[in-house]
Amino acid sequence: MAQERAITGVVKASDDGLPIPGVTVRVSGSANIAVQTGGDGKFSLKVPSSAKTLVFTFLGYETKEVSIASVMNVTLNPDTKILNEVVVSGGGLTARKKELGANQTTLSNDAVTVAKPTNVVAGLAGKVAGLNVQSVGSGVNPNYRVVLRGMRSLTGNNEALIVIDNVIVPNSILGNLNPDDIENLTVLNGSSAAALYGSAASNGALIIVTKKGRKGDGFDIKVSNTLTLEQVSFYPELQKQFGSGSDNDVQIYNPIENQQYGPAFDGVVRPIGRVFPDGSFQRVPYAWTNAKYNFWDTGYTNATDFSVSSGSAGKGSMYAAAQFVTAQGTTPGDKFNRATARVGGTRIISDKLTFNYSVNYVQNRYDITTQTSNIYNYLLNAPGQVPLTSYKDWKNDIYASPNGYFNAYYNNPYFMADNYRQNTRNDYFVGSSELKYKPLEWLDFTGRLGLTTQNASTKSYSDIFIFDPFYANQAGSSEYKKQNILGGVTDSFSYTTNIVSDFIVHGQKKVDDFKFDLTVLGQLIQRQAKNESASVSGLVTAGIFNLGNSLNNPTASESSSLTRSYGLSGKLDIGYKDYLFLTLTGRNDWVSVLAPENRSFFYPSATLSFVASEAVDFIKNIKQIDFLKLRAGWSKVGQVNIGAYSLVPTFSQAAGYPYNGIGGLSVDNQLVSASLKPEMTTQWEIGTDFSLYKSRVNVGFTYYDTKTKDQTVSTGVSSATGFSSFLTNTGQTSSRGIEASLSVVPLRTKDWEVTVGSNYSHYDNTVDYISADLNQLTLGAYGGTVGSYAVAGQQFPVIQGKTHVRDNQGRIIVNRFTGYPSATTGLSILGQANAAHILGLNLNVSYKGFTLYGSGEYRSGNVIYNAGGGTFDFSGAGINTVAYNRDRFVIPNSSYLDPATNTYVANTNITVRDGGPGYWTISGPRTGIDENYVTSGAFWKVRELSLSYNLPASVVAKTKFIKGAKISVQGRNLFVWLPKTNVYTDPEYSDGNGVSSGNAIGLTNLSQTPPSRYYGATLTINL
Repeated sequence: MAQERAITGVVKASDDGLPIPGVTVRVSGSANIAVQTGGDGKFSLKVPSSAKTLVFTFLGYETKEVSIASVMNVTLNPDTKILNEVVVSGGGLTARKKELGANQTTLSNDAVTVAKPTNVVAGLAGKVAGLNVQSVGSGVNPNYRVVLRGMRSLTGNNEALIVIDNVIVPNSILGNLNPDDIENLTVLNGSSAAALYGSAASNGALIIVTKKGRKGDGFDIKVSNTLTLEQVSFYPELQKQFGSGSDNDVQIYNPIENQQYGPAFDGVVRPIGRVFPDGSFQRVPYAWTNAKYNFWDTGYTNATDFSVSSGSAGKGSMYAAAQFVTAQGTTPGDKFNRATARVGGTRIISDKLTFNYSVNYVQNRYDITTQTSNIYNYLLNAPGQVPLTSYKDWKNDIYASPNGYFNAYYNNPYFMADNYRQNTRNDYFVGSSELKYKPLEWLDFTGRLGLTTQNASTKSYSDIFIFDPFYANQAGSSEYKKQNILGGVTDSFSYTTNIVSDFIVHGQKKVDDFKFDLTVLGQLIQRQAKNESASVSGLVTAGIFNLGNSLNNPTASESSSLTRSYGLSGKLDIGYKDYLFLTLTGRNDWVSVLAPENRSFFYPSATLSFVASEAVDFIKNIKQIDFLKLRAGWSKVGQVNIGAYSLVPTFSQAAGYPYNGIGGLSVDNQLVSASLKPEMTTQWEIGTDFSLYKSRVNVGFTYYDTKTKDQTVSTGVSSATGFSSFLTNTGQTSSRGIEASLSVVPLRTKDWEVTVGSNYSHYDNTVDYISADLNQLTLGAYGGTVGSYAVAGQQFPVIQGKTHVRDNQGRIIVNRFTGYPSATTGLSILGQANAAHILGLNLNVSYKGFTLYGSGEYRSGNVIYNAGGGTFDFSGAGINTVAYNRDRFVIPNSSYLDPATNTYVANTNITVRDGGPGYWTISGPRTGIDENYVTSGAFWKVRELSLSYNLPASVVAKTKFIKGAKISVQGRNLFVWLPKTNVYTDPEYSDGNGVSSGNAIGLTNLSQTPPSRYYGATLTINL
């Protein structure tokens, strides 16, 4: 057992000599051998004989490291360096916080990983003002959308740029990055803060710095394991009163009917499905079973982490880590695994030469069904009396087999999950190397090379199923049993490789009260991609999923691209008396996808920071004010929103060709302007940051205003040209908003510390105009009508659809004979799709070795269109269809035309002709009126909860090799509160994520698995 010694002492403030309670005193290099000072500033700590120094930390004071003595009297200085903290400012450059004239936020590793997400983005929701994290889907390793300051580009990319260790990477990397490898993550909200990254950063940027090893001498090993369970957290509200039937006016039971307009449940055993060859029927109690909810599995994710961190004073540091994640989703049979390995570090070659490096390899594997949307749809709309969960063994159970399955219109969801599969392989490699040479104290040169590559292959397949003639002959012409499942297979392969090369010259000079800092950067970015796909329908032999296992010719496609961009930028920082800072940037890009005469474009920025607490005497003398900074910024950034080879029409194989050995090609139907140029975003912002009471109160506020013009838009063109649309620069959007943050430490004692934080974002994104001949753009729509639109003069985007025909008092007009309403012929604006308000809240409570953390988020000011709502009405599964117990009813707030007076009078007695399928399933009075399915997009969510405990140093010290141990339990997305009208789904989900660059927001459907909550536990050991 290692020998220990007792250390005692007292900690006081240097400015007033008073003792400081609550100071953390820990052994350098060990997080677990620590104690806090009492109310008198005194402490007592047992330390190993090998310990050399103690580290003293307290919010609002400078951290101090002191050599160990038996009795220690330590004084801490007020932290005047809060604004002097060095942070990432863009382009791989750094700056002090006080110098920054644009809004940005830096999160530590602990802030991102507190609830142990396996996806980095999941740990960001609700934590940064101006950052909108949207979980657009579900399943294993779900997808997220990351947008800063709302949407600006009508049809182009609106997501933030992702940069890891100064290498620009695709957004998909975020779902494959080990969160524990992150040192810190910086969110650059505006384009002025990201100007040095070029046009790709016009939407702001997330700058991730990974760990590079331990500071100082030493060697640390960390091992951890996290087990997380996943359960469905929210289901659409379904009716539990009526079963199979579809007749108007009367409720008649139909054993093969999927619609649920039959009689009320009575518990009597009744047949379901058609007759079997032996003359029997499957019979079940006519009662609600809850099987629709019980279908989903309890998923799990197991993540094992191992890392080694070392450091050597004057020589450098190294960090190596590996993680293996295995997951099983809530959809039966869906699986995912991910393996990551990372090595990074710094090598000090000499006092003038430093080498930084980072290498990350990731592989993930998916085994999932391709029928998720159909399964969810089939389940929710199936009759409630059917024991769906008893149909797992479809190969051996005749009731579960597609032959004998009861439903005439929807196949067995267990069969669908098993028979239609997709196996995906993704391999990522991200590497960066940086050599920094500093020949003079005021001059340094940096060369940097970054590489990102992704290789992917996917095999999607379905097996053969031949229906027994007995069952096929019983089926109606529109039933699925009439058509054999012939099977098929699709093989696809793709790779993308991005190379980023930077050369930076940096110099600084101080002249009297002025400090000049000049950076010149040259950058080359090359992107290369290739996609190949081949598919065949109709397999010869069941179970062999090979393109050659067919008598039919495969269809194939291939695409490849190579693009380059060159950038030359400069950044000049001018500081005056260390309280006034002006930053000027300018960049010129040359982009290969544009025409030669338009490839070059320039964009500048300027920011100003004024630290009033260091410049104004009366503010200096207010002891309660730690610092006060005023800032302002202006920027102009371009974004190219076309892909490779988009300037000229392309040819593709025409339908029906090759024919008789002759090929046929058809030309693309879009004409592209030869003078196409980048979209240009001009933005200005003003704000303030201040801290009070030794950093116990911290406030940030920003107001911004943005205009994006020369949008890349498809407009109309004369059919005489032979084309149907014309891609050109036109249109403008505007964005205004507020970003505010507040952090307060209301309680701090020897044992307790409580921190309460909040952030608020307000978005006002509008479409100023589109073009002279185009008033609106369809971003994504169902059936060409209801959907997400960009409309001139309106919020961006809005939901448009058909509404009820109303009188001049806003009442729904009904037919005075049938009681039915009708739909408008044109589309109306039903509300904005983007949330106008986002409020994030977080709480951190520490008591001795325990830490409780929680975060929540509120969003409002938007609506969503629930495309599944009409499906629920048609099937009779939805809760709305029993609002009047399937009886005839009067349409609320309705009127009818009184022929005697030729005026509209209030309707108090004319009911709908049928309270069953004659109303709820019909397009004219119900399902074709889109406003019936528009609900508020507001929600409250408990995003994260975590309770952790650091084992006491006295317990850990009993071992010879464990430096620290921590256990925690945590949960994510534990609770959600929605408006009563939203009986459908999570408002965050987006059915339009793959449409119009993901801009078709505000649309939901049954294409995803239901939302999930996660809860688990973690054990971490430091060696």
